[in-house]
Amino acid sequence: MSGGREALCLDFALRRGGDAIWYALMRKLRIILVFALVGSGHGCAIIRSGVGRAMAPMAEDLAASLQRQSDVELVREGAPAYLLLLDGLAQSGAPQPKMLLAAAEANTAYAMAFLDQTDRERARAFHARARDYGLVVLRRNRHFRAAERAPMMDYEAAVRTFRKRDVPALFTTGTAWISWILSSSDSVEALAQLGRAVALMQRVLELDPDYRMGGAHLFFGLYYAVQPLGAGRDMEKAQAHFQRVFELAGPDYLLARVTYAEYFARYAFNRELFESTLREVLAPREDPPEFRLMNAVARLRARALLDRVEEFF
Repeated sequence: MSGGREALCLDFALRRGGDAIWYALMRKLRIILVFALVGSGHGCAIIRSGVGRAMAPMAEDLAASLQRQSDVELVREGAPAYLLLLDGLAQSGAPQPKMLLAAAEANTAYAMAFLDQTDRERARAFHARARDYGLVVLRRNRHFRAAERAPMMDYEAAVRTFRKRDVPALFTTGTAWISWILSSSDSVEALAQLGRAVALMQRVLELDPDYRMGGAHLFFGLYYAVQPLGAGRDMEKAQAHFQRVFELAGPDYLLARVTYAEYFARYAFNRELFESTLREVLAPREDPPEFRLMNAVARLRARALLDRVEEFF
């Protein structure tokens, strides 16, 4: 499927009154992607020069510590210091692309987890900073740089010039860009950029569909499940995308299961699947260290969803 087709379906869904559904879709997607970003552990390992080289071990250890925490409030209180560190490194001198992406990921993650639902203005600023860091990296591609503001057909052609080595930048920038658009949902200008952000995620799906435990698959699983009937909804495609995420992440990645229940099972009007999936998430288990934080969030969300089952069905 082409990026143009995805963007067209998205624009059509919005025109058909699907904006509320898409807001719910992207809000949940942000929650998922934040933990894919925080839990990846890749960001700080690539700081290699000057002050960055000296700070790399500390930053890398901090990133690993965050993903192993089960106390969400502890992460909320400690993350700002990590952000200040990365922003300082990203804004000093001529930072390397991977340094910019590390800072983009951290800003997006913090805003998604702690600001999107409580302080929209601050969230918008964090997402804008993350998007801008990512776009600086993407502009190293001369085709993209020339077509960034060109008509959609030319823009999509430029996006297709990115290669597999560019997937981290495409994924990180696309996530930040979509998050900024949603935190600016009262802006027609921001909504008009949605197709461009989605095109980046489409290119990730084409180049490296398994990246970040299938982050692009998760995006398009949600995409096909929640679109309005007659405007792109395709539950078979949604199921296929979700199934690939489960294969890649394994049974211990609980946030993907919660997302599947909330969006696929709910929109398929399958109460049995909805409840059984969430109860499986809540079953006692020992979390792998790398999933402790995201699983803690998943369990909180699963309990909240089960409390609303009568409302949904």
